[in-house]
Amino acid sequence: MHRSELMRYVHRPLLVRIDHPVEVPEATRIISSLRNVVQNYDLQQDPYVLELLKQQRAGYDVTKQIHKVSVSGRTYCRDQLKSLLAKAEAVAEELGTSAMEWYVQQNLARLKKIVHTSDAQLFEWSVDEKAHLLRILTRLLPVDGELEALSLAHISRKVELLVDVLVSEANDNPAFTCLTFVEQRVWVAVLAEIISIHPRTRNLLRVGTFVGTSLSSKRKANIATLVEPENQQATLDEFRAGKLNVILATSVLEEGIDVSSCHLVICFERPKNLKSFVQRRGRARKQESKYFIFLPNAGLGRPPESWQALEEEMKKAYLDDLRQVKAAEARELQDEGGQRFFEVPKTG
Repeated sequence: MHRSELMRYVHRPLLVRIDHPVEVPEATRIISSLRNVVQNYDLQQDPYVLELLKQQRAGYDVTKQIHKVSVSGRTYCRDQLKSLLAKAEAVAEELGTSAMEWYVQQNLARLKKIVHTSDAQLFEWSVDEKAHLLRILTRLLPVDGELEALSLAHISRKVELLVDVLVSEANDNPAFTCLTFVEQRVWVAVLAEIISIHPRTRNLLRVGTFVGTSLSSKRKANIATLVEPENQQATLDEFRAGKLNVILATSVLEEGIDVSSCHLVICFERPKNLKSFVQRRGRARKQESKYFIFLPNAGLGRPPESWQALEEEMKKAYLDDLRQVKAAEARELQDEGGQRFFEVPKTG
């Protein structure tokens, strides 16, 4: 296919920049309580430490292990709590405190189910470790009966802007399709919940998620990631069939997987490099498609306009190099076409 023919079917989307404020979430009881638990964690009650002390009383030499824990203060249970705190803080900052509260509540409910059903999902944890974590967390946030729905009262301005873009682009467009790239798998799950219940989007958008498999087969189970969506191949099939019109995905969908071309591609965070910028843009191939990139008002990092300018510079440099190579090849052919001879300089 010639380039002119290709251009009839492949369209470069309009690049649109969405600036959002960098918000500092208000302190919440959940995060304050988690911080307090992590900072004042009682190692003497940790199941791993209790097991070491038991072995020591039985005559086993576990002096090194006990010393290591005492110096580092690290155990598997405490690391899990620290991980949950870090994720909760990130969700609150990026998506809002309402989103954070739902996220923590969902993780705790899933942990409770795992403990009570002997689920093999956290097979690396001992029974005592699971029970210990559950006791600590249920003191902070009791989970009994029906879980509360995600409140939209305190979602971030960034999420509100995302809803604004989706609604404005999807209204009066029955063929609307959108691929939204989100950096963290947990955020994919929370955003999918928000879009599915938000009064402006719940009857307008049909959202699916695609996060791929873990980058590492050795990735250990983590209480902070229990809410992550599982990889769903059906999401892509339903998107192609028109049953879904929005996919929330991690970078796994940048390349290599066949996805129908979209009217809209959104980067909820700035692409990490030029390759990501170009590959994501390539998913928006419909006529009059758009490519939205969210950027913090803080102005850190490279703006999307500079990626586009850099891409044009790289193309120009490539074409210049290509022309020089072709010119050199042409000169070689001309030289080879003539008569070859050697000229010996005169000697004294």
